[in-house]
Amino acid sequence: MVRARWFLFLSLGIFVTGLHSFPDRDARGNRVENFIALQSKIEIHLGKRAYASGERIPLQFSVTNTGKEVLRFFPSFDSRYSFQILVKDENDRVVPPIEDPEFNDPILKRRTTVVNLVGDQNKEIALHRQETFSKQIYLDEHYSFAPNQKYFVVGYFYPNYTEDKGAFLRSQNTATFLFQNGKDESITNQRRQFVDGASVTPEETIFLFLGAEMKKNWESHFKWIDFSEYILGYDRFSAAFAESPLAERETIIEDFKEYLTESPSGVLKYFKVMNVDYPGKFDARVVVYVERMTGRFKTRYEYIYSLKKDEGIKNSLWQIKNLLVKVRK
Repeated sequence: MVRARWFLFLSLGIFVTGLHSFPDRDARGNRVENFIALQSKIEIHLGKRAYASGERIPLQFSVTNTGKEVLRFFPSFDSRYSFQILVKDENDRVVPPIEDPEFNDPILKRRTTVVNLVGDQNKEIALHRQETFSKQIYLDEHYSFAPNQKYFVVGYFYPNYTEDKGAFLRSQNTATFLFQNGKDESITNQRRQFVDGASVTPEETIFLFLGAEMKKNWESHFKWIDFSEYILGYDRFSAAFAESPLAERETIIEDFKEYLTESPSGVLKYFKVMNVDYPGKFDARVVVYVERMTGRFKTRYEYIYSLKKDEGIKNSLWQIKNLLVKVRK
């Protein structure tokens, strides 16, 4: 009996000792206690109270250390999982994101060593007293907003999403903004009233051309293209078009139009006309800055459009005959 009691006390002692034997310091000798819930402040901010269609909507997501202890957290390589946002409209309905891919959750060991390797799944960030870490998120890249509505944004911060998806902190504030029809869109509507006249400039032509693509109004988009020349810039169609008889070219052009509607270079999210010059009386060149999204990746381009005007037709429209594309870093 005494031997059994002695064995029981010995087991409890080993168990309690085991609880206190878990290391409380990392490789640097710092304590690894989590003070995030006690001394962190999560805030989100928008630069303005109203945004127009076609305008960027940058949201500033901030984590501030308000205490004395060092805060450590491990944001995911894909920051959308560590810095999550919830958007609701004025009717309290949740606005779904444009895309929501499944998270690839690899088996990762606990971070007890220095983490500062290129390509690693997680990065360790340490915040000292009164230090702030900020992440900028462009809402227009992830959500589609209806015009003339008010929206409410809340942030959710996951300190270590990869290993603990249930631990998060809500932002202390709610950001609100009004989404309106842009000035450019109203101007576009006015221009459509006289689009058959001679007053449409090359710059306005490109604006109407790309604006129609953003709205997937392909009939208006294609009306500005001279397909007999524009198609020659695409190797996939140029050879077949040049070698085919006139009776078959219309079919090839229809296939080319179908190809363009698939947005092979990504979805157009933003554009801005940078420069216009006139090599000749009936020729123009327009330089445009363009941003496109392919999945969750954004690519920046410089588009150089060549336009021409028919010399023999009075009040003829500018037509796009060629496109040169450069990738911007």
